[in-house]
Amino acid sequence: MRFNSIGLTIASAFIAGLLACVVGATNAVAQEPARLALLIGNKNYPSKVGPLKNPHNDVILVAAALKKIGFKVTVVEDADYRTMDTSIKRYVAAVRNAGKESISLFYYSGHGVANPETQINYLIPVDVPDPNDTNIWYQSFQQNDVIDKLSKQAPGATHYVIFDACRNELNLSDPSAKAIGAEKGFVPVQQTAGLLIAYATAPNKTASDGGEGGGPYARALAEELVKPGVEAVSMFRNVQLRVKQAIGQDPWLSFPSLPEVYFAGPKVPDQVEMTFWNSVKDSASPEVLGTYLQRFPNGEFAAIARALIEHHERRLKAEQAAREEERKREEEARKAAEVKRLEEERRAREQAIAEERKRAEEAKNNAELKRLEEQHRLELVARTEELRKALEEARIAREAAKAAEEQRLATLKAAEAAAKTAEDAIATKRGAEKNTDNTKVAALPKVEKLQGAGGFDGSWRIVRLSQNCGMQNYSFAVSVSGTTISGHAGGGPLRGSVTSSGALRFTHPSQPHPELLKVYSGTMHGSHGSGTFVTRGGNCDGTFTVSKY
Repeated sequence: MRFNSIGLTIASAFIAGLLACVVGATNAVAQEPARLALLIGNKNYPSKVGPLKNPHNDVILVAAALKKIGFKVTVVEDADYRTMDTSIKRYVAAVRNAGKESISLFYYSGHGVANPETQINYLIPVDVPDPNDTNIWYQSFQQNDVIDKLSKQAPGATHYVIFDACRNELNLSDPSAKAIGAEKGFVPVQQTAGLLIAYATAPNKTASDGGEGGGPYARALAEELVKPGVEAVSMFRNVQLRVKQAIGQDPWLSFPSLPEVYFAGPKVPDQVEMTFWNSVKDSASPEVLGTYLQRFPNGEFAAIARALIEHHERRLKAEQAAREEERKREEEARKAAEVKRLEEERRAREQAIAEERKRAEEAKNNAELKRLEEQHRLELVARTEELRKALEEARIAREAAKAAEEQRLATLKAAEAAAKTAEDAIATKRGAEKNTDNTKVAALPKVEKLQGAGGFDGSWRIVRLSQNCGMQNYSFAVSVSGTTISGHAGGGPLRGSVTSSGALRFTHPSQPHPELLKVYSGTMHGSHGSGTFVTRGGNCDGTFTVSKY
């Protein structure tokens, strides 16, 4: 489907105006609750701990997605213990001050570790010098501290807490790990009211830090967050499935009953789509119809919209082909008239030459006769060459007109097929909805029959009116078949075409000067029409009416 630049500009303005009305109406209904997010990405750990590759990329990806869906985002990179503590406290206070029904999202990407003796999970700041030291439990940040602060200090909010941690890059040696009881994987936590907890991997397992531009969990999360019509719990479930399918890593979720939240907004209400569809369905512009597919690529009427776009594009091509054929026919008529003029001039000149020779012979002026014969011979050679070139140009114009006619017939056939496809798509939808949804049936458009494909077929009477032609009132008949207008008028063949919208154009030789061409342009609608005519190379012009016999 190709849109020209003007069509795209018009279509863009159209869709922007309609969506502005929809969005404005939606905003007038209710004020969205506050959305806040804190993202921590710890990457640059000491060599003894194990530097990571993607945490900075992870928070950038997730932050960009959250900003698109209306979150106020705070990003902290390479946080030491004090920075983590301060950032989390400030964040919890901001969520509390945002009021009830606010939405909170905390995301941590970095190293994490669990103490199996206490069943406490820890987030490791970047200032921990050595993970194989028992001081790790005092130098790291308790995961439960984040959860408790959010649930107890901001109980009116809905919280989503994501730990993209437990990376295999954590340098725990086996003897030391056993000595301090450390495990790389987190242990499960109990459900907390108003709070969903997501691990990037299953309990007691490690998460991948691989991938370019972000880890697998962060990439999946960023892409799923911005998809409209997906409730939050289902969204996290979709992230689980994507990560599992991509790398075999099995993310984990824990959540109680939570309010229904759509991060990227709920599915567009049916009435919005219906309003949009009703505003474009009767348009003959492929660009305007295309705005529906841009907004609702999988909408209720998507198949019909695509079929209508093809139908109107084919119709426009058929009309263009009809105009091109008419142009070629006019060129053919001009070339034929030029040949006829040259032939008449040659005959007239030959007659004049014969009279000049007769006078010279009667005067017995041999010298003059010889001069005239040579002059006449050279003139005849020149006129013969001029006529030969004109005949060749007429032949080329005749072949071009024939090719244009074949092209018109081919585009007409394609337009008829596209119209049939659109009719079938509408009939299929009508059959599917006739016993279920009358509003959808009522919203089905009608495919207007291609007028040039039979809608104007038959015999028509042309009545011409003029104040400066030899015959002030003159009438003749034309025949319409498909897009072709034919007949006989002015002492010669009548040729022309009519488009699907009823625009007509035809020509015929002028009488009593067949070398001149009369050109008619107008419109037809139903069983009547009207237009104007001019004579190329002459001063005969006026108006005409057309009516079906």
